[in-house]
Amino acid sequence: MMQLLVITIDDCDEFLETLAGLKAHGMNGVVIQSTSLKHALLNSTVDAAPIFGSLSKVVSNDFEMSHTAFLILNEDQIEHAKRVVRRNTKGLGKKGVMFTVPIGSFEGIDAE
Repeated sequence: MMQLLVITIDDCDEFLETLAGLKAHGMNGVVIQSTSLKHALLNSTVDAAPIFGSLSKVVSNDFEMSHTAFLILNEDQIEHAKRVVRRNTKGLGKKGVMFTVPIGSFEGIDAE
């Protein structure tokens, strides 16, 4: 079964080193810009408002950006990928998050 590995690391250098380590082992994925809800809300000047009004404020502001990587991996690649993340971050701790989600099926870009 395939798994979706999601990785967010706050430190840009550690994130890039991690991506390089994953790529060196033949793993590919997609990276998007992201920010934490805590950071977005702490820096927002929106008063208590309906959630949709708050979301427009979050989207229109500049926040400290991090990045999130999404990788589709087979079962035997997951533990290796997690070791690469742990090695490059010296343990995630409060630096970020990593989790997997089972994938029933997918179509699209073949591994390079």
